[in-house]
Amino acid sequence: MKTERRAILQLRQATFRLGDKRVFPQTDWTLRLGEHWAVTGPTAAGKTIFARALRGDLPLVAGAIEYDFPPVPRREPEDQIECLLADGSDFDTVAGASSRWFSLDQEESLLTRECLEWGAVENINPFEVVRRRRADRERWEKRAREVIRWLGIQSLLDKPVLALSNGERRKVALARALMRAPAVLILDDPFAGLDAAYREHLRNILETLIRQRATTLLVIGAQPADWPRGLTHVLRIERFRVVRQSSLAEWRPAASVCAPSAPSKTAPRPRLKAGTELVHFEDVDIFWENQRLLTGVNWTVRAGESWAIMGPNGSGKTTLLSFIIGDNPQVFAKNVRIFGQPRGSGESVWDIRKHIGWVSPELSRSCDPNLTGLETVLSGFLDADGADEAPSAKQRAQARLWLRKLGLGELGKRLFGEMSTGEQRLILLARALVKRPRLLVLDEPCQGLDKTQRERLIAEVDRRIRQGTTALYVTHRRDEIPPGMTHVLRLKNGRATTGVLSP
Repeated sequence: MKTERRAILQLRQATFRLGDKRVFPQTDWTLRLGEHWAVTGPTAAGKTIFARALRGDLPLVAGAIEYDFPPVPRREPEDQIECLLADGSDFDTVAGASSRWFSLDQEESLLTRECLEWGAVENINPFEVVRRRRADRERWEKRAREVIRWLGIQSLLDKPVLALSNGERRKVALARALMRAPAVLILDDPFAGLDAAYREHLRNILETLIRQRATTLLVIGAQPADWPRGLTHVLRIERFRVVRQSSLAEWRPAASVCAPSAPSKTAPRPRLKAGTELVHFEDVDIFWENQRLLTGVNWTVRAGESWAIMGPNGSGKTTLLSFIIGDNPQVFAKNVRIFGQPRGSGESVWDIRKHIGWVSPELSRSCDPNLTGLETVLSGFLDADGADEAPSAKQRAQARLWLRKLGLGELGKRLFGEMSTGEQRLILLARALVKRPRLLVLDEPCQGLDKTQRERLIAEVDRRIRQGTTALYVTHRRDEIPPGMTHVLRLKNGRATTGVLSP
């Protein structure tokens, strides 16, 4: 007779409150020792909210949530659940890192090793008088060294937090979580923003955690192809309800509903003529403090071209884009021209941004969460002059038109901060396109999107570039590149190489 494993977390007829509405009504769910779950569902279904509910972030209005973890001194049961959110907001709060695009103060930036010290990870109050055994501290520091080595992040320790790429930030956040030896580790879209090599490395790490029974895993929102071996169960969420629980052996993926058709990969690319120069780098070296990221970059982007920008985490992709769109002070000492004008020749940042539409993870984190979807799209017009002026009737009509084009009409009145990561990305795409930019800059735009939304975004970007919009498109995944994209810039080992994309 098979013995049932001990339940370590249970929801009993639990109902939670999110803002002014009730979510996950009367939910029953049990997580047992030795189980590892994938959490699936469409974007905006409530997967991330479910994770937050498990760690005690949401008020419980009915039923019960019960924890039965081995006791850990000075740690509440909820504190034994580590949850890495897809938007990186938890790590931003700890590290004081909001945006790398506009930071001028490199010298004051917190170093990565400081984020991984005992006091920072365990949130120790330096003014609190608590007796802590030296053996406990030594045991913790030994584990921390093992985690750093295991994740392969030794090279990041002396790097400022503001200099970390999106993928590197995810690695450091995972290190902090593992150092705390959590009973339950919840990973929200864990493979987003990682290059192919590190995706495989992370999958191996998760499989090792499962084999060693080091923690109980919940993997949220990842594509099934990325799931680590050893997952045992699948939970499906739709419209803030748990709609299905099954073993992995019984699980079948839900059919895609109303997925827009992607453009044919055999469709002809637009014929290009030698267009106006929009971006020009000539023998440009790119540094962060004393660290050289890229050497001798020579790169020209002409009107009508579309460029995929690829390279491993930390290769300099986002920093390169900051020379074009951000207020990176290095650019004024470099041979860089944007829209035919040398940077530092008297133009303001608003003179440049009025011609650029952009989407990035940093922009998602810096947008005002209290603006509605419509107001967020309208804020794209403010890039033209930086002024906080009331939008015109024509601008409002254009913003509503783009919301309808992208199938986002229902998000017009919803607050940006209440949207899922995927919904925010699509709202920011509408914001980028609303002013008909000369240059479209998309930094990992598919992060946080489900399959249907990913296809929708790729199809819309493909339509734009086939109609002549010049685009720069950062991605780690070849299958996310719009089929009409014409060129590629590859960054690796401090060098930039250019090429033409084959159809």
